[in-house]
Amino acid sequence: MSIMHVRTAGNRDHPTLLLIHAMGTDSRFWDECISLWKDRFYCVAPDLMAAGLSPLPDKPMGAAEHAKEIEALRCELGIESWVAIGCAMGGAVAACHAAREPTRVTALVMANPGLRNADAVKKVLRERVELVRAEGMAILLPSAADRAFLNLPRDERYECYLVRYAQQNPEGYASSVLGFLDVDIEADITAVSCPILALPGQHDVLMPTDSADLLRQLKPDAVIETLPNVAHFGPLQSPKVFVERVDNFLSRLS
Repeated sequence: MSIMHVRTAGNRDHPTLLLIHAMGTDSRFWDECISLWKDRFYCVAPDLMAAGLSPLPDKPMGAAEHAKEIEALRCELGIESWVAIGCAMGGAVAACHAAREPTRVTALVMANPGLRNADAVKKVLRERVELVRAEGMAILLPSAADRAFLNLPRDERYECYLVRYAQQNPEGYASSVLGFLDVDIEADITAVSCPILALPGQHDVLMPTDSADLLRQLKPDAVIETLPNVAHFGPLQSPKVFVERVDNFLSRLS
């Protein structure tokens, strides 16, 4: 049984989309996408452990451990299969789930994909953990938001992200960061058997620049399309374009 908090929207008779948020966010990350999908899909958006309204685990959880929670959630909800969609580290969780449950995941979508953290990003993340534990989440702002929204307008989405980022539980954020710090899903990507769509962001500096190339090497049949005018959060920063790309990909599979 899963103990994650989960939000659902839409009709259960429709195909199901599993929506896994990026690190440092929660299930509200998908609000605009859900509004565009809920009339055609059943949307399942959990808060990963240590995020949002889900509990803080006893120790940091890696992508594989989150994937086990995702499978427990699927069983609890009684969903036969779904399309797994994740952003950034949420995409890593989605990939782990797809690799481990090939009969349950019909397609995998990775927004702002990353197979591992670059060394420079690991250094930044370690520093963030120390800072938030000492001084709280606000100490990271606005620099953390500015990197995630590089070259994008400081609009309502940016302001909303600032507010929600500052509201996070510092220890929950630290736990999430430490769990994903040394993530490496290369073997999981190799094991994925379903169709894959990867949507890197044009201005994303938080994921390794070679992620898409490595993904293409591991999975030559993967569809890879760069999202224009997007930094680190494609589904949040350009929801209409993101939904259109996913819809087009899924329509080609049916």
